Amino acid sequence: MTRHSSHLLPVLFSALLVGGCSHSIPTSTSKPVPPPLTSAVPTFPAQTKEDSRAPMSQVPVQIKTDLTPIQTAIRNAIPERITEAGHPLGQEFRWTFVRNGQPSVFIQDGLVAIHAEYKGDIESRGSSRACRLDPVYASIDATGKLTMVQNGDALSFGFEPTQTAVGTKPESDARCNMFNVPVTEQIPELFALPEIKTALAESVHPQEFGIPLQRIWDDLGGPLSMPIASLNTRACMYGNPREMVLGGQKGTTQETVISGTAIEMPFVTYETTCTEAAPTVALVNSGSLPTDNKPYTLVARIPLSYQQVSHQLQSKLFHQSLFLGTASDTAVIERVSASDANGRALVAIETTGDLKGTIYYWGTPRLEEGGRSISIPDLQMANESKAAIDSIRIGYWQLVDRELNNKLRQAMTVDISPQVDRLKQTITGTHRTGGTTMDILITRQQPDHVRSTPQGLTATIMLEGTANATGQVTLEQQSPRALLRQEVR
Repeated sequence: MTRHSSHLLPVLFSALLVGGCSHSIPTSTSKPVPPPLTSAVPTFPAQTKEDSRAPMSQVPVQIKTDLTPIQTAIRNAIPERITEAGHPLGQEFRWTFVRNGQPSVFIQDGLVAIHAEYKGDIESRGSSRACRLDPVYASIDATGKLTMVQNGDALSFGFEPTQTAVGTKPESDARCNMFNVPVTEQIPELFALPEIKTALAESVHPQEFGIPLQRIWDDLGGPLSMPIASLNTRACMYGNPREMVLGGQKGTTQETVISGTAIEMPFVTYETTCTEAAPTVALVNSGSLPTDNKPYTLVARIPLSYQQVSHQLQSKLFHQSLFLGTASDTAVIERVSASDANGRALVAIETTGDLKGTIYYWGTPRLEEGGRSISIPDLQMANESKAAIDSIRIGYWQLVDRELNNKLRQAMTVDISPQVDRLKQTITGTHRTGGTTMDILITRQQPDHVRSTPQGLTATIMLEGTANATGQVTLEQQSPRALLRQEVR
């Protein structure tokens, strides 16, 4: 043995001894904390304001009701008997007109047409121009429009007569004339036409007839609870209405449809039991309804607890080996868990074998594959773990990271496509909440973002399609209230 060989043996023996030894990672008093999110990524507090991220959606709304009570009120305002009592001309003339049956009141598309027929006689009281006309056939014809105003928490109706007229039929008695003008021109004054017009307007007072608009608003707010038996949970949809714009009226007396548009910021999520939506006061305005065909956008939130993520990691990585340079330097993964750390995911890996202890990784969750999976592309070992492992041997953390990083990335990829697809299928269809029916069709999805909280990960996906709402309500009589908003024409 040469002199040089005798010096190499202790060195080689020492190297083998180091490679075969078991090392423990120095423990820390607390978990590593990832650095704050940079300005290139929204901060965690900003990510929690999800409502501000949700786009406004327009939902066509049809409110159906029966206007028969209004029709009856207008009909009752037409006098059954018209005489000279209380009239300034009553000292010179006497007249009596009796209505023939019920007047006709026809409502179509918010317009009102009225017709009533009378039979009567007119007689002068003085002897200078003695005259008696019998019979005289007269008719009242009026047209107008129903108006709408928001009256407290209800949509109230009013009536504006636009034209009123009284005329006589050709078969009326015309043997004499006691007036300075033809009887046809005099009869509107005998009928006190301005008073009839006032009575018609007051018959449908805004404080009398209304639709409980707040009920429609509350129905739009939800929640719309949709059970999903296959996932043993519920899809809970919240309309989150912001404003309702009402347009015109269409239809007949028995079935009038008030068209409108609800401006919403809707969202849907999975919940064991749907939470009651916070009550809000209905905000209704008048105006032209939107004509553009913008898609209905619904924010879908897919929750994933860290318990579920940890279970997936454990099932995929349990007892996998890490080869750390040589075959004799091997660590085994015993336990993997995930948790939140300042809006990022923190993964703890406990190992045994030639490297004992806990290694920490962190990263920012992100949606992939059009929102069908969650991954952490920037997953990296925590600086605290790098320093602890390098205290064993300089550069040792890189060997560990080379073995562990890819395994973690693959195991951390979570497939949420079953939850997304099931949600889309559940939402698409006809749903009823209260007295309102919603028809929704989801045709497209777009990924938005993922945020981390102590409870877990929440994937936010934009679902697009079409939606409309129909509410069947009963016209009801109201107590007097102050009018709160402008009139809806």
